Amino acid sequence: MRQALFSGPGQLQIENAEVPEPTGSDVRIHVEASGICGSDRAIFVGNHPVSTPIVLGHEYAGVVVSRGPEVTTLQMGDRVAVDPNIVCGQCRFCRRGLVNLCSKITPLGIVLPGGFAEFSLVPEANAYRISDSLSFEDAALVEPLSCCVRGIHQADVQLGDVVVVSGAGPIGLLLVQLARLRGAGTVIVIEPDAQRRGLAAELGADIVIDGREPDDRRETVASATLGVGADVVIEASGRTTAAEGSLELIRSGGTIVWFGVCPEDDRVAIRPFSVNDREVSIRGANLNPFTFQTALTLVERGRVRVAELVSDEIGLDELRSAIDPAGPIFRGKVLVRPGKAT
Repeated sequence: MRQALFSGPGQLQIENAEVPEPTGSDVRIHVEASGICGSDRAIFVGNHPVSTPIVLGHEYAGVVVSRGPEVTTLQMGDRVAVDPNIVCGQCRFCRRGLVNLCSKITPLGIVLPGGFAEFSLVPEANAYRISDSLSFEDAALVEPLSCCVRGIHQADVQLGDVVVVSGAGPIGLLLVQLARLRGAGTVIVIEPDAQRRGLAAELGADIVIDGREPDDRRETVASATLGVGADVVIEASGRTTAAEGSLELIRSGGTIVWFGVCPEDDRVAIRPFSVNDREVSIRGANLNPFTFQTALTLVERGRVRVAELVSDEIGLDELRSAIDPAGPIFRGKVLVRPGKAT
């Protein structure tokens, strides 16, 4: 089979490898579609921890083509979406239901070989059957949506809330739709790219602004909230300046969620007195604890639109340039089709 092997910053090779054989309760799936995540790009330049060498790719879907002897629920030919996060179930965090904080988590595409290959081994418990009507392209976006569901849970959006989403890439656009589903009264999107702003408006944003000027952000939010500030601010761009700027947009008693993954060593300046005095909550959102089935249901029933988020489909031979932040600029989600001819 062909696979993309990452061996260190800037080092990604397309190579031939043995087709893996499933054992125990693993299944082998033929990968039909695998999304490029922002974290994959961060890994490529050395800004995100990962085991090496490793086949990257953790947003994917495919068909079961072989089963280990202990598999009981999946059949040959089953169409599945993959939850990449394999947890131990035994550590202190898992036993408290905090599986996303598992001490021994071994994600596919991060620690174990992932979806940038023609075939992938997946634990039975991490492969979710999908309906025949759901495309593999849409199914590959269930994983990022499941993480966004966690983000909305952390934001605790209430009916009528004013919600600011900073960044209208694929993640920001998913969060916009989820905020709407949770009953947000006004959704404001900050995004410098005009095409992305247009898509944000189409998918439910009430107000979209360029926002590159801090005064524009502050004035827009102040106007929409009679000067009070937003109930919820979700930073989805992964930019440290946007994370810091979220503190200027939130109301007293409001909630900030730093969802976008900033470079590991970046820092922001915070006045603890202001956070305390205004009783502002700043929360993270990590992975997808018990949210994968919810995300799958939302996609299969059309409650969240994902097809519009995909801008490009490529083969493995095009992956290196697509995953390099210094390479071509893509307007939306890029899907890798490992079997696609170039």
